[in-house]
Amino acid sequence: MTAFIIAAIHVNLCIGTLSHFAKERPDLQDLLTKLLSFEICGEFMLTEIGHGLDARNLETTATLQADGSFELHTPTTAASKVMPPTTPYCGIPRVAIVFARLMVRGKSQGVKPFIVFLSDADAMRPGVSSRILPTRPGTKPLDHAITTFNRVQLPYNALLGSPAKPESERAEFLCHIRRVAVGTLSLSIIGISAIRVGTRIAALYSERRTITAPDGHSAMPIIGFSTQQRPIVEGWVQGKVLTVFAHWAVGMCPDPAHPTQHAIGTIFKATVVKASRVLGELAERCGWRGLFAFNQISELDLTFQGNSGGQHTP
Repeated sequence: MTAFIIAAIHVNLCIGTLSHFAKERPDLQDLLTKLLSFEICGEFMLTEIGHGLDARNLETTATLQADGSFELHTPTTAASKVMPPTTPYCGIPRVAIVFARLMVRGKSQGVKPFIVFLSDADAMRPGVSSRILPTRPGTKPLDHAITTFNRVQLPYNALLGSPAKPESERAEFLCHIRRVAVGTLSLSIIGISAIRVGTRIAALYSERRTITAPDGHSAMPIIGFSTQQRPIVEGWVQGKVLTVFAHWAVGMCPDPAHPTQHAIGTIFKATVVKASRVLGELAERCGWRGLFAFNQISELDLTFQGNSGGQHTP
């Protein structure tokens, strides 16, 4: 799942956002080519320590300079970008779509996306600081980090879109983060796989694990107990129903940035997150084995929990 998260950020959020501007910006073609060949790892930096669900009020600034360039800066601790992996540990250069408030002559022009090179293959770029967060329990390592910018100089073409103040800042902001809605669907779908895999593991364990039967001689599998059957049946049904729901939701959302289609994606995510709670019970039904990584269920549960509260995949 860690690999899926990296791919989702790279392809959906970073490349997807850039491709929206590619038609009018032929200069982006070289960067897109390197991203598509994975010569560069793409990131998407929206939320901050102090601004998650209210990301439209973010504090990171990009100030227009006299020569047309920009100065990217983190003014407060609360403005630090949080969660996206930004360290050089991946061994290849990293670039990000960084959302910042464009300041022109002391006035805000709204939140805009900027192309920012974060690191080379072995070192951070000047002015960019990345502090790696502790490893999340039960998951494969991913260098989630807190990232700050200290007066980083950006070229004039780092800005994606118009520098003008929009008539509706909200409408423009939602347009810029349109790929977040796609991520709402795609990252939630992995929860269905987690439920189906967890159910299969618990079912096989329950068929193989035996206890002494009431006659005191023969053995009987614990799948015969209704308490063992209930979460397994629930997981099986949820997996089947949610798979159909996923195909329907994807078909209904050709443009998840549309308010109605975005709502479908949000409802889908909420439904999958609620259904995934069965994973905890499935792990319990595997006894002491369910506590360990080799069983997989607890690890699947902890990994998917990052989606339910993960404001970083948008």
